Amino acid sequence: MPGAVNCIYTKSLIPLVERELGEAGVASLLRAAGHSREYLTADHNWLPLSLVDALSHLAMSLLGETDEARWGRRWGEYHMDWKPSHDERSYLGGYTMGLGSPRAVFARLAVVEAATNRVFAAEVLEMGRSRALVRATPTPGHRIPLWMCSHARTMIERFPTNWNLPRAVVTELACAATGAPACVWQLRWKNPPIGARFWGPLAAGAVVSAGLTVATAADGWLAHATAVLPLIAGATAGAAWRERRQRREIERLRDIQSDEILHSANQLEGKFRDLETKIEQLSLLIDLSAAVNATLDIEKIYEQALDRLVHRMGYQAANLLLVDAERRVVRAHRSVGDEPRRGGGAIEFDLDAPDSLAARVARTGLPIIVNDVEAAGAPIHLATARALGVRSVVAVPLRVKDRIFGVLNVVARTAGRFAESDVDLLAAVANNVALAVDRAESFQTIEDLSRGLEDKVHVRTEQLRAANEEVAAAYRELQSAQVQLIQREKMATVGQLVAGVAHELNNPIGFIYSNIGTLDDFVTRLRRMLETYRATPLPRAEQAAVQERWETLKVDYALRYLDSMIQGIREGAERSRKIVRDLRVFARGQDEAWQSVDLHEEIESSLTLLDHTLKDRVTVERRFGTLPAVECIRSQMDQVFLNLLANAGQAIEGPGRITIETGEDGEHVVVTISDSGPGIAADVLGRIFDPFFTTKPVGEGTGLGLSISYEIVKKHGGELTAESPAGGGARFRLRIPRQRRAA
Repeated sequence: MPGAVNCIYTKSLIPLVERELGEAGVASLLRAAGHSREYLTADHNWLPLSLVDALSHLAMSLLGETDEARWGRRWGEYHMDWKPSHDERSYLGGYTMGLGSPRAVFARLAVVEAATNRVFAAEVLEMGRSRALVRATPTPGHRIPLWMCSHARTMIERFPTNWNLPRAVVTELACAATGAPACVWQLRWKNPPIGARFWGPLAAGAVVSAGLTVATAADGWLAHATAVLPLIAGATAGAAWRERRQRREIERLRDIQSDEILHSANQLEGKFRDLETKIEQLSLLIDLSAAVNATLDIEKIYEQALDRLVHRMGYQAANLLLVDAERRVVRAHRSVGDEPRRGGGAIEFDLDAPDSLAARVARTGLPIIVNDVEAAGAPIHLATARALGVRSVVAVPLRVKDRIFGVLNVVARTAGRFAESDVDLLAAVANNVALAVDRAESFQTIEDLSRGLEDKVHVRTEQLRAANEEVAAAYRELQSAQVQLIQREKMATVGQLVAGVAHELNNPIGFIYSNIGTLDDFVTRLRRMLETYRATPLPRAEQAAVQERWETLKVDYALRYLDSMIQGIREGAERSRKIVRDLRVFARGQDEAWQSVDLHEEIESSLTLLDHTLKDRVTVERRFGTLPAVECIRSQMDQVFLNLLANAGQAIEGPGRITIETGEDGEHVVVTISDSGPGIAADVLGRIFDPFFTTKPVGEGTGLGLSISYEIVKKHGGELTAESPAGGGARFRLRIPRQRRAA
């Protein structure tokens, strides 16, 4: 996979972070990677460069490193110093050691680097005994991170130390991470010595030859011995050359063995890679199936699928297009990946377009793979592909039953990116997405039907509730009207009776009242006559008889109390006249004429009628303010005051007090009637104005007085409230407007 790096990077990164930060640092890396430690350190595992680059920068942040080049050197040094366990070792270390010398490693640097990354390709431009020139060219569509350049140089410097030799000297002539087209490095190093097996015999032969030369010059008999010197020299040289050939053969065999090992490792790596790809694809499908089946949001289903194709499977970009059957177009709906095009929703193709890959897939229902759009035999819209930077593409249909509703594709910016396995994977993903969408649409249909039914039930329920409320309101109004009618009839009957009684009483009371003055005048005259009789001189005997008779009749006593008796008769007659007048006012129950009324007078009239029930035990305290005349129906206001004052008097058992307060409140007048009775229970207070509700024993109350009073006040545009203060007693507050309001 282009742009991937071998797990050998993360194999050393994780122990480095663990050494510096402990398990907490490793946990941060694993969370960011979204993979387990075993996955990141598995042999022959290849990881996206973007993932390793992200982990590298995260490690820099965790370790407080700010210089990316310095961080790459630090990581590379640790990598070369790292002593992995047997299970953690990779074939690459054995391969480089098996080459036998730094020069052999550097000569095969292209193979070594290709086994660690697919981000750049290494190429040996010049090769000498102890020097070389190497170029590392980024693969198309990728860039080499700065830390990777520094990491690679550090590892190259450290290769000779595997043979206990000094570091190599790496001079950077160009760097692709800083804008150059490729990295160019010049290498210099020291080779290991040939060894004692070569230099020992050679040195020994030289010493012997020198000794023989000296001996020959001193003594002639040794001249014969010098004849063997060429043999000795030849043997020495032969041994040296033989040793050299053996070393070359061993190196050749070692090279062959190393190549075989590397070839086997590549084959094994390929098998592992295929297996891991299958496992990753299966894991993707399982994960995707769980994710899309966990939601009924179609947009989230699309998002989950595209996100996993890009971030789990490493595709550069994934796109979803939807079919608009009414307009007969295929339009881009959602994209995820490498720089997705802004406003992708504006891209659309005619469903019958011959040059549209997506339209063809949507029409035929067959998947298509194109590994080079520039040389494609399949129809493709080249202008769009070039504008989006697409070089290769795989597209599969999204099908629900017999209906194709969309197209799913993955794209790459390089040619030759895809294989048939990608088609199989994408088809499996599309199948999962289509099933999830079908399930979501079915559920949505059921939910819409259910919601529609619920809405209908709700509407019907509201209509029924409104109708019930109207019926209840009408019933309450009818009940109230019936109550008022009954009460009005009763009051009319009582009024007629009272009017008749008042009329019958009015004549004798008038007669009594009109004759009181005459009686008072006659008594005055008689008193004067008696005084004249007493002042007239009489004979002693007659005077004694008159005095005796005077005392026997108690005339002095009668004269003394006669005036007070006449005054009592006068006051009684006056009170009788007032009662009769109030009865006649009360009897005007049928009179509903609105008129200006002095409420104080109406309160006093009601108190007059109730005087016989109050005067012996209840004190009435008047706290009257200044009230203007109020426009109302006099008889109805009298009925309200009579009900409230009668209830207050009945609530007081024994001696007590009724307080009447009046005053103004803006455009309203307020009358408050309080009593010193036991008050109103909390559970009763909310029902006290309900028709027929009463707390009195059966036969002692109808439960209509307060209900009728409430309706009368309401009819006058006012309000009547009741409360029971904490100190005891009850308080009724009547508030009505001063002027009649329009109905």
